[in-house]
Amino acid sequence: MNYFYSPKNKVYQKLVADPLFSPVVVYLSGQPEPVILRELKKVFPQRKFEHFLDQLIEAGLVKREQRRYELSFPIFTEEEANYQEIIASQAQRLSEQLAKLSQDEQQFILGETLWTTCFEEDSKVFYGYKGETEETTQKTIAGNEAYQFVSISTTKNFPVTLANYFFVQKNKPTQFPDFLPLATLLGDVNEAYYFDQVEVIIERIRLNKFKNRRPNIFLESLIETKTIQSEPTFELLLPVLENEKELSDVQFTELGSLTESEAAFVHRRMYEEVKHALGLTAYSYIKAK
Repeated sequence: MNYFYSPKNKVYQKLVADPLFSPVVVYLSGQPEPVILRELKKVFPQRKFEHFLDQLIEAGLVKREQRRYELSFPIFTEEEANYQEIIASQAQRLSEQLAKLSQDEQQFILGETLWTTCFEEDSKVFYGYKGETEETTQKTIAGNEAYQFVSISTTKNFPVTLANYFFVQKNKPTQFPDFLPLATLLGDVNEAYYFDQVEVIIERIRLNKFKNRRPNIFLESLIETKTIQSEPTFELLLPVLENEKELSDVQFTELGSLTESEAAFVHRRMYEEVKHALGLTAYSYIKAK
C-alpha cells in the first residue's frame, strides 16, 4: 500500500516512515468495527506502541471514540467503479486536448500546470492507495536562479538526471546504484557552485557559442545525464521553458461533488492515466528564469 500526502508535511512523513505505521494501518483497515486498546496491544506489544498510537491520533490519522480506535483517512483501490469512471472520463478529455500539442508543450503542461492541480503541495489531505499499480510519481528540481532542472519520474523508472541526482544525494545515496558513476565523477561538489558552472555552459550552447577548450566534470556530467549532446555539435537535448512563455490552456472539469480526499485521489490517478496515454512515463526539462 502507498500513502499520499503533501511532501511539506514533515509530521506525516515521520509517521509513515515508522516501522509500526503500515502494520497498524493494515490491521485497523481489516477490522469490521473499531477496536479497543486491549485488542490493539495484543497485536502490537511493542513498548512504544501506545505513544505511537497517540501520535497518530494527534496527527488526525486515527480516530478514538468511546475508547475504540479506527482509521480516520480513506484507503482507495482500483476496483472502486465510481471513481474509475470519473478518472477515465477526465483522463480521456485531457489526453485529447494535449495530443494536439507538441511533446515539449505536453511535458511543460504535465510538469507545471497539471502537476499544480493534481498534486497540491499545501494540502492537508492524507489517504492510502492499494492496487495493482502502486508506483509513485514524483517531481525533483535542482538548479540555481537562472536555470532549474526538472524531472518527472516514478519509483520504478528513476533515470539518471541532474534533478534526480541531487535528490538522491540529499536523501538515499546508497539505494540508487545507477547514480554511482555520476557520484564518482562529481565527488562532493557543492550544488550551488556546480549549477553556476553549468549555467555558463548552457548559456553558451543556447547562443551557439560554446567551445570545449578542455574536459571538465561539469561538461561530462551534462553529457552523462543526457542534458546535452557533444556530437556532431554541442546541443541541448532537453526542452527549455521560458518563464514569460504562457502555457497552453487546459480545460478541467470541476469535482465539486467529491470530498477533498476523493478529489485528491481522482486527480492523482487522472495524472497517471494522462501521462501513460501520452507515453511520458519519465521525462525532464529545463525552466529558464
